Amino acid sequence: MQRNATAPMRRTAAALAAALTGALLLVASPAQAQQANVARSATPSASYTSSWETVNAVNDGIEPPRSNDAANPRWGTWPETGSQWVQLTWSSPVTVSSSDLYFFDDSADNGPGGVRVPASWRIEYLAGSVWTPVSGASAYGVNANQYNHTAFDAVTTTAVRAVLASGAASVGVLEWKVWGEGSASQAGNPIVTDIYTADPATLVVGDTFYIFSGRDEAAAGQDAFVMDEWHAFSSTAPESDPAAWTDHGARLSLDVFDWAGANAWASEVVEGPDGRYYWFVSVDGATDNGWMNIGVAVADDPLGPYEDAIGGPLVSDSTPNSSALNIDPTVFIDDDGQIYLYWGSYWQPRMAKLNQDMTSLAGAVTTPSGLTDFWEAPWLFERDGVYYMAYASNGGSGCVTSSAYACIRYATASSPAGPWTHRGVVLGQVTSTTNHPAIEEFDGRWWMVYHTADAPGGGNFRRSVAIDPVHFNADGTMQQVVQTTGAA
Repeated sequence: MQRNATAPMRRTAAALAAALTGALLLVASPAQAQQANVARSATPSASYTSSWETVNAVNDGIEPPRSNDAANPRWGTWPETGSQWVQLTWSSPVTVSSSDLYFFDDSADNGPGGVRVPASWRIEYLAGSVWTPVSGASAYGVNANQYNHTAFDAVTTTAVRAVLASGAASVGVLEWKVWGEGSASQAGNPIVTDIYTADPATLVVGDTFYIFSGRDEAAAGQDAFVMDEWHAFSSTAPESDPAAWTDHGARLSLDVFDWAGANAWASEVVEGPDGRYYWFVSVDGATDNGWMNIGVAVADDPLGPYEDAIGGPLVSDSTPNSSALNIDPTVFIDDDGQIYLYWGSYWQPRMAKLNQDMTSLAGAVTTPSGLTDFWEAPWLFERDGVYYMAYASNGGSGCVTSSAYACIRYATASSPAGPWTHRGVVLGQVTSTTNHPAIEEFDGRWWMVYHTADAPGGGNFRRSVAIDPVHFNADGTMQQVVQTTGAA
């Protein structure tokens, strides 16, 4: 199905981008380079590890709740004392200049005290074949129940180690973050580098994890969202290594929608009650005298071929109580079969129930409550009977350094319809101004997929999809996702 050749010329992407990003001051604020926690891509080792502990704990990305952490994996050396070390080794050189180290100390909460903070410690790096102390170290704190930050003169190396001198007992580490830049030859985020991808959505079907994304086609230096199609990628063992993913190319484009004018923006694919797959998309209509709309395509297979399921928008500017910008749909089917659609931007989240046909509204559009500092990009999922809503925010405590950027906040509820209770930030500011989450469970592990500007030549309009693990605390709250990257 082709677009109507007589339809009005579509609005320019540059004009739309200027309107959308004006509230974010996007053009005025260039992307800010950020260092990554390169410890996540390293292989850990140690001088000694207690048989019931694991050295893999030191860079697993799990945020310690306290130094006496009895719930998560730990590295400890009991009953050994003296000088002990824990080491991180990379397959390709990294340049590092600071560290955050969280000590294992089981004396807290009246614990046995066999493992305590060290009397002293230092960081060394491998210079050729010689271990050399870093120079210019700012401090080597020995505090419990917090990270001990150390900044030092930048070094390029393939390995670093923390050498710990025992004090009152054996020593151990719960988590070690090392900040810097990785080698361009390292495998790791972003997971696609031959094209630019953005606004990811996830779907699990059987033993396959799918990522659906838009494609950024802006030229270098072009300040506009140039997006005409949506792509698909899949994996049976998801991780941040690009080699883990199969590229299925473009599976849907604006050409499928006769009424479409421009802008293949954020989307989500959901399996409907009839076993078919429904692709909810953000697109600018050429014939509706409005701006962005939500359309729906349908297929018998997750990879298509897809066709327009309605012949017009599901949600548009003419929909009563629609958002100021009708983009970023997320669809959730509850255990009782009720289907929920959330969307919105410009600080205006919206929700409506869908009929079983997946292509019509089952009632009035409502404004959900409790989504504190909502900007756009909602994503709804359920875990252990609790409903979670992740969304982009460009303000509020702990979020961003500039309102031109966005973090990902989350809220929880006992019903998919809310009301929602804000819980905090689950993903910090990324290197692109926009931020867009998708959260999915696969084979017992939870993942967040998002986009950054980290691919070579990337930027605010040339974004790239990344994936990192999501961890939950015992009470169901979410730990902040640790962003990783393999390419400098």
